[in-house]
Amino acid sequence: MLSKYAAAALLATSVNGKPLLAADGKLVARQGPGSYYPVTGATGGVFPRLEIRDLEQTGEMWNLFLLALTDFEAMDQTIIDSYYQIAGIHGMPWYPWDGVDVAVRPEMGYCPHNQLLFSTWHRPYLMLFEQKLQSIAKNIANQFPSGVKAKYQEAANKLRIPTWDWAKAVGLEEPVYPTAISNVQVQVTFPNGTAATIDNPLYNYDFHPLDNREFNGTGCPEGAGIPSVCQGSPQTIRPSTEELNTNFRNILESQRSSLFTVLTQGQNFNSISSTQGCGSQRFGNIEAVHGPVHTLHFPGHMSPAGAAAFDPVFWLHHATVDRQVAIWQALNTDSYVSECFAFTPTWTINMLDDLDENSALTPFHKNAAGDFLTSADVRNIENLGYTYPDLINTSEEQLRANINTLYGGPDDGEEESQSRSAPKTTSSYTKYLAEIQLPLYALDDGNGGSLAYNVLVFLGDVSSDAKSWAASDSLVGTATTLGGVKMKNEQIAPYLVDLTSALNRAIKNGKTTSEKALDYLKENVSYRLEIGGKGIEKEKVKALSVELVSTKVQPATSTTEFEKWSAEFEKHGSISG
Repeated sequence: MLSKYAAAALLATSVNGKPLLAADGKLVARQGPGSYYPVTGATGGVFPRLEIRDLEQTGEMWNLFLLALTDFEAMDQTIIDSYYQIAGIHGMPWYPWDGVDVAVRPEMGYCPHNQLLFSTWHRPYLMLFEQKLQSIAKNIANQFPSGVKAKYQEAANKLRIPTWDWAKAVGLEEPVYPTAISNVQVQVTFPNGTAATIDNPLYNYDFHPLDNREFNGTGCPEGAGIPSVCQGSPQTIRPSTEELNTNFRNILESQRSSLFTVLTQGQNFNSISSTQGCGSQRFGNIEAVHGPVHTLHFPGHMSPAGAAAFDPVFWLHHATVDRQVAIWQALNTDSYVSECFAFTPTWTINMLDDLDENSALTPFHKNAAGDFLTSADVRNIENLGYTYPDLINTSEEQLRANINTLYGGPDDGEEESQSRSAPKTTSSYTKYLAEIQLPLYALDDGNGGSLAYNVLVFLGDVSSDAKSWAASDSLVGTATTLGGVKMKNEQIAPYLVDLTSALNRAIKNGKTTSEKALDYLKENVSYRLEIGGKGIEKEKVKALSVELVSTKVQPATSTTEFEKWSAEFEKHGSISG
């Protein structure tokens, strides 16, 4: 079995750029030699980002992806477009990339969490990663012998970042956490024809070296992560695969329901694209749905925002988030980024800065002259060299039908009494929800910042052992905040946890009846606060509110239409812990 670095040594690829070093050998401002680094994305046409389980079936492209990612991760960490440097744009290390600096350097990355530019900022970030990955893949493809070279060159031309659809319905016999990500080793074939088992580049990233001057516990405060993990682990880590499968299976129904609601209930782009909203967020948003995928990786690097991008699963996760945004855009072509202030600061954005579609998506330059990409530049993904299988030759009517099929039914293919995609009746019905007003930066880290935490909503008995909560049969859904290094403010984001399926099971199992549903919910819905199996006292999160509400839903009359929720929510009282 070959390590990543032994495998990379067998590839005669060349990398672009040169290390930018001071006389003492320390890295200085991350900037391209002589000019700015243009972020152009992948080249060669418009090709889809495939779901990871589909990419696995592509033969040459899958092999090339593994070889290219292995070589990418093995690059000298001082090179501007190395895996280490690109991952570092999101959080640690706390220094500038491509010369985009500020007078007073904060302990935060460029990524705009919980604010207007969250969704659009990640587009050029993914483009940059994709651009470098494909460049390496093309170099590797050219090394294959003439008999197969053309196939590999075609595969390299089409290669894009894969997605991981964590809201995909998965049969009970299948792992929810894909084996392509969780396998420690993978099989590859090198250009010289050698077949070998190598370390899976999707399983982790190996720091070479781990330099605590740059990467340390400041980005992994206790409670958001574990400082010693970032300070001392020579590679990114995750919980056990068994734990990941159990916990992702347990939130699958809630994640599917939340995503389906955001995609189908027709809010404007500002509302659906981030937790800040800048408008009504009655029906949730994509950033909120994405949060638990981070925190379920606690205490690994993927959980704290300051370290998350070093875990290879980050890139698949955010490609998935971008796919969700692109699907919503295809259904709502007239709505896009509109003016709003910034409630959360970044390396280059101050709190209360005015933002709009022409705001710079720093630190990403679109040319060597130093002009920045903007949200307006990245509105149309086909102009960026990629698309998603859902959007290829698909009418709006067919796309609605596909969303109903993909996310409107149960999470494991089993029948449920009130399927969102194929309702049993055309009469309106009552949907019950837990409505959470979640303070994003309220859990003090003791160092001027705030910690990540989860609000777990249950229907039924709850153990006193916090370690069992994430895997509990009574868990209905999760709301998450990632907190933030040096971030403390009073920002609150609304979250919804749909109680419908859990209530239907209770009725089916004889625990209550439709007529007594509300009383049953009042007596049996509760919530807890935790992170990584450690309970958190509710008194530590002031301003948190969890209420039982209901709304009327008009079912769709055909598979090409969406159900319609009333925006008027009836309140039924606070939910206790």
